Amino acid sequence: MTVLQAISGAAGRVSLRKRMIVAYWFFHTLMAAFVAVPLMGVAISNLSHSRYGSELVKGFDIAWLVELYFYVQGSPLSAIVPTLLLAVFLLFMGSIFLAGGAVKMLVYDGPDYSPRMFYEGCGRYFWRFLRLTLYSLLFYGSVLILQRILRKLAEKAWGEGMEDHQLIIAGWVVSGLTIVLCGVVSTAMDYAKVRLVSDDSRKSLRAAFGSMRLVLTHLGKTMGAWLVLMVILAVFVGLYLPVSNWLQGGGAGKVLALIVVQQLYVFSRVWLRMMAWGTAAELDPFVRPKPLPPPEPVYVPVAVEPEPPEFAAGAEAEPEV
Repeated sequence: MTVLQAISGAAGRVSLRKRMIVAYWFFHTLMAAFVAVPLMGVAISNLSHSRYGSELVKGFDIAWLVELYFYVQGSPLSAIVPTLLLAVFLLFMGSIFLAGGAVKMLVYDGPDYSPRMFYEGCGRYFWRFLRLTLYSLLFYGSVLILQRILRKLAEKAWGEGMEDHQLIIAGWVVSGLTIVLCGVVSTAMDYAKVRLVSDDSRKSLRAAFGSMRLVLTHLGKTMGAWLVLMVILAVFVGLYLPVSNWLQGGGAGKVLALIVVQQLYVFSRVWLRMMAWGTAAELDPFVRPKPLPPPEPVYVPVAVEPEPPEFAAGAEAEPEV
């Protein structure tokens, strides 16, 4: 199976489960609203006195809000931090919970979407996926450590020079390598989820290391599919950013159009997440063929000759007269 065939098959699997995508999108939108509404209220109340504040609210820079909290203690923002932490926790746990049902429905290609089967998979694979997510931090941490080492080496080699372009190019190379390595880890965890579901296994750690070895062994197919999905994501981002920037700062009509465009963008991200799992489900049987079951015994009919008849003793001969 080629990469394009796997992506086409994944698109077919995902298209049969539109209600599952809507449920996933609704959860993420609900979590975003849970955080955005109180944060926007704090931002407007703290910045309404300046024109610079209105520009910041347009972009809604969460990093600025967090930085403001550390410099302005006792402000209304301090009451929002627990809400933000709670939303992050709920988003983390809810995403893992829903992933169990989504991967199950994408691995088992036969039946159509069923809410009962979906939520049954959510509960069945929650703890396995949670352990897998925690194990994935080992791989992501290794990537970040490698990135820091490479940046230190680049600064040591070109940091003292008169020209900065060598250091800038080295930074680009390190950033690109980090993105690719994070993609390898993310792809391996997708295959690990598929393995846990298809094998009905509870060994999350073995699935993590086995899937990492699988991705590195079949790098062309596994990362080729990742690259295609990243190109599609880049197209979505390239279409979303200019339109959203043009719609910002307009009247009520543009505000409503901006909300619709933002939700379409979130929906496309959810669709790509499902596509990644569906592609892994398509390629997994080909890159990791399951061992064949032992052959069943074959019974060959054999003609059995009948045994010779037993000779019974006859009557004793009578004496002649």
